[in-house]
Amino acid sequence: MLYKNKIKVQNILKSAVALMLMLTLSLSTALSPLAKAEEARYTWKNLTSVPGYRIGSIYISPDGSKLFAMERDAAHNITDLWMSADDGTTWRKIFSKQILVTTFMGDVLISTDGSKIVLRYGDYFGISTDGGQSWTDKGPEPEGVNVRISPDGSFLVKCLNGVAPSYTTYISTDDGQTWTQKGTNNISCPRYVSNNGTLIAQDGGDLARSTDYGQTWTETPDVLNVFGNTAFSNNGNNIFEGDRISLDGGNHWTPSNAPTPAGYEVLYLDISDDGKKLFAAATSIIQRKSILLTSVDGGRTWHSEDDAIRFFDRVIMSSNGSKLLYVRNDGVYRLGTLPTSQPVTPGAGAGGAATPSTGSTSATPGQKPGKASGRLAETGTSTWMVGGLAVVTVAAGGLVLRKRL
Repeated sequence: MLYKNKIKVQNILKSAVALMLMLTLSLSTALSPLAKAEEARYTWKNLTSVPGYRIGSIYISPDGSKLFAMERDAAHNITDLWMSADDGTTWRKIFSKQILVTTFMGDVLISTDGSKIVLRYGDYFGISTDGGQSWTDKGPEPEGVNVRISPDGSFLVKCLNGVAPSYTTYISTDDGQTWTQKGTNNISCPRYVSNNGTLIAQDGGDLARSTDYGQTWTETPDVLNVFGNTAFSNNGNNIFEGDRISLDGGNHWTPSNAPTPAGYEVLYLDISDDGKKLFAAATSIIQRKSILLTSVDGGRTWHSEDDAIRFFDRVIMSSNGSKLLYVRNDGVYRLGTLPTSQPVTPGAGAGGAATPSTGSTSATPGQKPGKASGRLAETGTSTWMVGGLAVVTVAAGGLVLRKRL
């Protein structure tokens, strides 16, 4: 009898061990995409050959293949535009014009592949359809005109500030040769233009959206953060406001879980077209310090890329999230490159599949009403929330399950 009981106990122990192994393998398989996403990081290099020392602004083409730097020479009233197609190793001057240094210079607008470029200066704007080989001046335009280009370069958008106030939209499909007047909205000139004719205008917390090239507009007041920065993806679907993310144009929101420290203000931020790549550059005036936070998995995990920055002059990201570029106030240019895209569903920071905490030095971001945080703090481990359980991976590869705290 004693022998039979011993055999029975051994069988039970074997079954328990087998069950634990199956559970471990199942959880490891389920978490493997998250582990890969957490490992994906931008690789950084300093750009030491940016032309000149009076660079005004720097830009990236939406596909990340080209960099652009605008140089303004106040002594000679010359404005130059340089382009690099090898991640800043070499530069080629593609535009040079005598323009008074006091003349207003707008953003450099670039199509996805960099073949079409629009440069606004004063009452004129120049357009190139061959990657900067040749330019055509357009104008003069009334003071305050605003110009945008669709990502594929198929049409331009021009907006005139009205008196009402209202904002009238014009569309050109022949590179600015002719313009067709569309409708008006009462919010702002379009800030974002999509290939499908979606135009987005924003002023404070108010949002105006058109899905027919500006012919008609839908205005929604108080849908965005009034005092915070807002970033839209090129396709118009994704919105990032620092502490929250929307992947459907603002209809639904989830917390971003960005670990912005207390006392820091987010000055630059952006979100990619697939909703997975995000960055938030925040500064503390009191501490005279800035940090750059990045995520490549829709806000599940965040990394601090450089916490030794005094202040940022500019931070930009390509629309596909493959390149990230920032300029420090000490004149250092740094380019980050993301090696591969990750197969992780974006925007699941609140609920969804999993929300990790990496144990990094961070402050829990401010939560909006009704937005609970599922963050756990662990030291030397990685923690995910899966099905109401905290799954902690340790160096030995074991798994420990705990109930939600």
